[in-house]
Amino acid sequence: MRSLPTLPLPLARVLLHPGFRLAFHHRLPYAAQRALLNGFARLQPLPPDTSVQALHLGGRPAERVTVGPTSGTGAVLYLHGGGHTVGSPATHRSLAAHLAREIRRPVYLPDYRLAPEHPCPASTQDARAAFDALTTSEGHAPDTIVLAGDSAGGAVALAAAQLLASDPGRRPAALVLVSPWANPNLVADRSRDLVINRRWALACAAAYLGTGDPADPRYAPLLGPMAGLPPTYLHTNTRELLYSQCLDLAVALRRAGVRLRYAESAVLWHAAQAQAGLVAEAAASLRDIGDFLTANWSRGQAEAAEAAGRDAVRSS
Repeated sequence: MRSLPTLPLPLARVLLHPGFRLAFHHRLPYAAQRALLNGFARLQPLPPDTSVQALHLGGRPAERVTVGPTSGTGAVLYLHGGGHTVGSPATHRSLAAHLAREIRRPVYLPDYRLAPEHPCPASTQDARAAFDALTTSEGHAPDTIVLAGDSAGGAVALAAAQLLASDPGRRPAALVLVSPWANPNLVADRSRDLVINRRWALACAAAYLGTGDPADPRYAPLLGPMAGLPPTYLHTNTRELLYSQCLDLAVALRRAGVRLRYAESAVLWHAAQAQAGLVAEAAASLRDIGDFLTANWSRGQAEAAEAAGRDAVRSS
């Protein structure tokens, strides 16, 4: 499906809420949840001139999404949300395409392993393997690759970035976190928001933890090291269950000296960017993310050129 008229926010909420309540029910088998979400994804339109290429990254299926011609170096590795148990490249293809249109660069969607079949740290391992594959088979320099994700995917992106940042040669260009589920140990004080609910989240957290350690930063990256992370864009919504977690993460990032662009919305919902093809305000949020990334890539190129100039002077 391609372009559709954008929906007013009140109408979008009314139309989306029943689908979220059905798909994210703690008693519904994960296989059924996954099938429902993949079906709903067909209603989320793609921009004109979207190209989707199937490939493999780090041994896992993936998609390379572009819109029209690309320009400039760099790419985004986007980890889809879904409570670590559901979601796929299909559910986030529209989001990836709208982001690709803004940045004029490819967005890669890895089909990382999900719980309960593959608990923590399988998804983080897959994210790191995909990152490494982008530097080899796809030819992107590590310092031009952005790690990004929403909800549980945001947590996977953060956990992978923490591991990669410990090696200066593998530090990503930037980090984009949309409503990240940074600490599944924390229980929300409300029962639900428009998208997710507490009982479903508790079931997903248990499935993802398996027999692991709840203090493992790969499970709860809010407990992990923040120092050394690349410039970060963090988006949250005041009405969502993860709002307080996102505030805690923003504080932790700033204390660690990470260059942070923090944005919050009082009108959107959890990971609403996935509905960018239907809701103008969600599309505007992706434009803001795109502006942040474009500026960051330009800054990185300028700094690299300046460093090369200094090296040339020293060697002359």
